[in-house]
Amino acid sequence: MAKLVGWGVIINVKAKASQNLDYRVTVDDLQNWEAQYGRIPNGAVVVMNSGWHHKYPNKTEVFGTESTTDPTTFHFPGFHENAAEWLVQNRNIHVIGVDTPSTDYGQSKTFPVHVILGRANIPGLENVANLDAIPEFGSLISVAVIKLQDGSGGPTRVFATLPPTNDCFMSTYLNIGLTFIALVISMFLTAD
Repeated sequence: MAKLVGWGVIINVKAKASQNLDYRVTVDDLQNWEAQYGRIPNGAVVVMNSGWHHKYPNKTEVFGTESTTDPTTFHFPGFHENAAEWLVQNRNIHVIGVDTPSTDYGQSKTFPVHVILGRANIPGLENVANLDAIPEFGSLISVAVIKLQDGSGGPTRVFATLPPTNDCFMSTYLNIGLTFIALVISMFLTAD
């Protein structure tokens, strides 16, 4: 259960995926994220944002083909096996996710990312929605799975929480402070 919650690491590859339907997140993409935000934190939930979630529910756009029942024609981004292996070997991550139908890209025949994650006992999330609403750094992502017996996957609810902004914190602090002052005044005025 503890491995289903972690710091959100959103890897934005939207520009690259718009130019290459078969784009795969690279080690360079991960290291570029770290150059901007610092080392990927222990227990992270690392999610690719390729912009693909905007294509739902149009199947031909989601699978990048008119033949949505023929996997040999699929075109959508995923993780490169080198990036998945780098995360497993060099960072302590809890989950890898994508906003596409698979952690492996659409043209994969051997599904190496699935194999790498399976060996490391790291869950893979697919079809994650609304990634543009989550900052690339600073969220806490929870993966609420349903209990399945003898299943290889199933539906899950993924949600992110964000720390309060300074304005929100100050507003809450101000409200608590004013309530306390009003309570003290009320006690003073009613005292004999």
